[in-house]
Amino acid sequence: MIRAAASARRTALAVAFFCAVLSGSASAAGAAPAPRDALQLAVREVRALSPQASAALAQGTAASLWINARVADAPPYGRSVFTASGHAVGDLTGLSALGARTAAEQILAADRALAEDAIAQARGASAARLAGARQAVSTGNRQARAGHLSAAVDSYAEAWQSAYAALAQLVAGKVTRVPSGALEAAAEQALSTTRFGMAGPVIQQPSNPLIAGGKPEVFYAGSEACPFCGVQRWGMIIALSQFGTFSDLHLMQSIFTNRPQVRTFTFFGSSYRSAYISFVPVEVWSNVPKPPGLARLQTLTRGESTLLHTFDPSVETPFIDIANRFIVDRSTVDPQLIAHKSWTQLADGLTDPGNLSTQAIAGEAEVMTAEVCEATGGSPQSICSSAIVQQYEAALPNLTGRGGSCPAPPSPGGPGAPPARDAAASPHARAARPDPVATAAHCGV
Repeated sequence: MIRAAASARRTALAVAFFCAVLSGSASAAGAAPAPRDALQLAVREVRALSPQASAALAQGTAASLWINARVADAPPYGRSVFTASGHAVGDLTGLSALGARTAAEQILAADRALAEDAIAQARGASAARLAGARQAVSTGNRQARAGHLSAAVDSYAEAWQSAYAALAQLVAGKVTRVPSGALEAAAEQALSTTRFGMAGPVIQQPSNPLIAGGKPEVFYAGSEACPFCGVQRWGMIIALSQFGTFSDLHLMQSIFTNRPQVRTFTFFGSSYRSAYISFVPVEVWSNVPKPPGLARLQTLTRGESTLLHTFDPSVETPFIDIANRFIVDRSTVDPQLIAHKSWTQLADGLTDPGNLSTQAIAGEAEVMTAEVCEATGGSPQSICSSAIVQQYEAALPNLTGRGGSCPAPPSPGGPGAPPARDAAASPHARAARPDPVATAAHCGV
């Protein structure tokens, strides 16, 4: 009897505060606090009621999990916000104090708002994916009414993740299919002005071309956290899409401690097919802080590490080796040029040659297109024979802008580091270092 009564009280409490959430969001949506602000309020509400719930919410409101107060990091990292919410709600459900009710209201409202905002961002994406996301929100609402609050949080998380998948598909589709006329017009403007200060590659005359699968290899080593890698990926994806096809590109953002924070993609989990080149991307570091720096995501092979240390002994990212013919150890343009814009703003702008961010990205794309055309001997001709590509090929030795990169400090040995005798094969090399290390998270612009 006692257990049944307690369960009934919990269900009644859940229904009461869920109704309050719905009525509050319906009547005062404009006045509702941003999701992160709401969760931070909940932390204060529950500090004296449930130390466990307070600790969980504190983890969920960590700055590293948010782009801003209204938008959590893209999957998979932003999912931790919902995980923290679920733990907190589970701890609060059994409490009858008014503060517990208020905090639970705030948590559910925040998670629901995150899901609905992600759905709104993905407007115009796959109707089926968005329908699934909306259905998950409705499921979460029903679960909350029934008192299953942790399950409701899980449903809101599912809706959020489905919406992000739809958004990623939408944005990737626009970036991989930029109209050639718009791209060329924007790139021509970028080449004709010094306002971007585009950085050019180190041009090599290799005795041993970098080859994979019988085709010239484009090797990339980067970090999800680094804003310089972030801006570089936009141009890389546009350029490489002219030679092949990407699959499973995922959205990402550079880490909040690096300014500017930029919306971008990650190559982790993606694939690429081409008849002309082999693309080998390695995202060495995630954008998740792990003292003293970042959590490792992927490990370089011995050969990849040797390339990095031979041609870029300071171990900076982004690092790009195009068939050992062109070496890039910095972004082509400054990430400030795309900062403070959403994925859809950047992707939608790619059809506007007069857009400043578009010009920067198009300039990046044509620099890489020119480099790849040199590596493939001008194939395919439909791409490499265009006037703008040939202009960029001629301009490669004269691009003297600074760009930028995330440096790594000296550190002997470590996973992926080649032996000193391998690194010493290049006159530019110095003592071997590990893969780009975590303190690169603190580099500035």
